Amino acid sequence: MKFKIFLILILVSHNLFSQSNYSAFIKLKRLFLEEKYNQVIELENYTDKKNEFYPYTLFYKAVSEYKTNSIEKSRNYFNEIIKLFPNWSQIDEVYYWLVKLDFYDKSIGEALKNFSNINKLNIRDELYPEMDPFLEDIPSSQLYKYYNSYPENKSIAKYYGRFLLKEYLSQDVINEINKILKIVENDDLFVSDESKFRVAILLPFMFDGLDNNFFIKNNDFIMDLYSGINYGFKNNDSIISNIEILTFDSRRDPDVVKKLISNGSLESVDLIIGPLYSKPIDIIKQFCLENKIIMINPLSSNNRIIDDNNYSFLFKPSIKTVAKRVAEYSIENFSENKNSIIFYERNYQDSLIAELYKQELDSNDFNIIYSQSVGLEDSRLILDSLASTYEYILSDSLFDTLSNVSDIIIKEGRGIDDLDTTYMYTEKFYIENDSIGHVFISSKNSLFASNAISALDIRNDTIPLIGYSDWIDYNVISVDQFQDIDIRMIGTNFFEKENNTYKSIDRFFRSNYKRKLSNNFLLGYDLINMIISINSIYGKYFQFGLRNEKEIKTNLLSNPFYLEFNDNQNVKIYKVDNFKIESIN
Repeated sequence: MKFKIFLILILVSHNLFSQSNYSAFIKLKRLFLEEKYNQVIELENYTDKKNEFYPYTLFYKAVSEYKTNSIEKSRNYFNEIIKLFPNWSQIDEVYYWLVKLDFYDKSIGEALKNFSNINKLNIRDELYPEMDPFLEDIPSSQLYKYYNSYPENKSIAKYYGRFLLKEYLSQDVINEINKILKIVENDDLFVSDESKFRVAILLPFMFDGLDNNFFIKNNDFIMDLYSGINYGFKNNDSIISNIEILTFDSRRDPDVVKKLISNGSLESVDLIIGPLYSKPIDIIKQFCLENKIIMINPLSSNNRIIDDNNYSFLFKPSIKTVAKRVAEYSIENFSENKNSIIFYERNYQDSLIAELYKQELDSNDFNIIYSQSVGLEDSRLILDSLASTYEYILSDSLFDTLSNVSDIIIKEGRGIDDLDTTYMYTEKFYIENDSIGHVFISSKNSLFASNAISALDIRNDTIPLIGYSDWIDYNVISVDQFQDIDIRMIGTNFFEKENNTYKSIDRFFRSNYKRKLSNNFLLGYDLINMIISINSIYGKYFQFGLRNEKEIKTNLLSNPFYLEFNDNQNVKIYKVDNFKIESIN
């Protein structure tokens, strides 16, 4: 009986105590919601530490201390909650306020540490804008340390990504940026101010005033390129407001280029097209390297321009890339018969392509029967090598057998010493039918093309021949020969004529210039379209666009791409099929 009475007294007292705790908590909460922070602080705490309301009481007091600028007291309350109630349902809110306290103290290291304990995304998102100002001016070395420690922090990732975008973009750096883009929105990483993307064109116009326009009239090579750039730029109304074109006459003179640099003409430039000649190129290469500015040579395929400078690019595939990509094509398509013959014109570019091509095939167990340099004066050597025959004398029994075969031509020969002596023979090629897997001609010259095609035209078999799309324009070769012989053409200077944009440009050019459409005009048009395409997606981060796009869309369907390389990797190979020129790779 006494025990029951004692138990009842305990329950009643506990109930009264709970009601007291609850009443105190409600009063505290009301004052807090009314933003009477001083009264919250002054209100005596009656809540027992084991009571469910205790962490809330500490929380309201902690926030109130923060609101009244009692930073240390506020921090102590929050730390007490973490110590006593580490698994409290509202623990993310505690860390939220600790981060704000760290911002107040400008303790960015502690802020990041506390921030990393927040699991709720909506709370993190609310703090990111407050965190950004503390990261804007942090040295890159410290930013790198923070990023390694907190890779999921969007603000850190964003600013670290922006730092990376200013550097040379190796494949490792691109992979890191793409990893950052999984948590950071494109618009947050690729920030763009209201300033325009400035493209400087440095070409040797050789302009000496309106009274002396001899060079302009006789400088179609340069003027066509520039006119193509200008035409392409003006025919992209949607992007024209984002790009500014600056044009300079480099005059093939290194001193002119040095002056452009010294007088500040190239300051704040984002991209340079040109120059074209070696000495001005060397000066601009150094300027671009020092200022981390991309330069693109629109016409050259020379690896020397890009091999020693990460910020120097070629719009065309380089010599090395042409050789490598064509070799890859041959390895993939001619492996059933690995016997090969290579002819190349006796000059730097064609001989280098042939040598690099040969090395690639050698490493894949191809049998190079011979690789022969040929000068223009002895280009007939190609015809003689491929089409030369000898007399194969037939025995009586073989003659009887072959004479009944309609496709075999048997001829009669006479002896040299005794003219009355006769013999029967057939003509055989020194290079036997179907013994060669393919022939590669490294030359764009019409003499090389006509001799090679004539040789294969004579032969009875079909040996695949790799040449260049430039051969199509030569009158010495008929369309039927391209159709009937297995000719594969490297298209480094070729644009697909069935394309609607090509047809429109062709009409414009013939109407305005009264001559055949210039390839340089097309190159200029295509180059500016590539620049516009990248700018429309990546803004000022042009280098990343070049590195990141696996196929850059252009109106002429050339679709260049660079990835980790500094020259265009899209080496197309064409073939005439049904009297149409079509890409086959």
